[in-house]
Amino acid sequence: MKILRSSSEAEMILCFLKAEYTSPRFAEDLHAAMAKCHAEPSLILSGDPENAEENALRAEVMGQFRGYGRDEELFRNFPVGEASWVYAELEAEDLRKIRYIDYSYWNEISNGTSCPLDAVENIRADRRIFEVPHDRFLAGEQFLREGGKFPPIVLLWSEKGPYVIVEGHLRMTSYALAPEYFPGTFCYLGTCSQEALKRWNVNYD
Repeated sequence: MKILRSSSEAEMILCFLKAEYTSPRFAEDLHAAMAKCHAEPSLILSGDPENAEENALRAEVMGQFRGYGRDEELFRNFPVGEASWVYAELEAEDLRKIRYIDYSYWNEISNGTSCPLDAVENIRADRRIFEVPHDRFLAGEQFLREGGKFPPIVLLWSEKGPYVIVEGHLRMTSYALAPEYFPGTFCYLGTCSQEALKRWNVNYD
């Protein structure tokens, strides 16, 4: 991994929301959260992570959307305010170091390893976890092979173990299906204590 510059939790939140703004799975919920917070699309699509007022509203949207700052949903036990953040470029060898979040679907599809590379066999064999089809992963793979570029992913680690995906599970699975397109991927990487990371992601080792 090549560290390109320092970042911030506020910039991570902006990246997270941008990536999910058009997500087939999450966009509807995000747009509903924005409406409840009276947030305009420009808050995300052309947001400024140096603007404190914008950052406060984006944090509110993230709380409504995924439980950030409320100790709920994805962000239950998340080390809010405890991690230091950087913007980085990932290298080929980093792919094996990345792990899914501790969640039943991702545990099953990776045969218990949480490694996206280990999900490939099940996807290629069309072994469906909880009857969920693999179309979205295969579409992501095709997108990469046709020259498409994914937005940055969000990762968290403790300097003593693998990188855990905070945002970008589908994209990382698509990279596992087409690993030759992974080098040069950008990410926002948060570093926190091992204890803090294990509170959020129980299976972190």
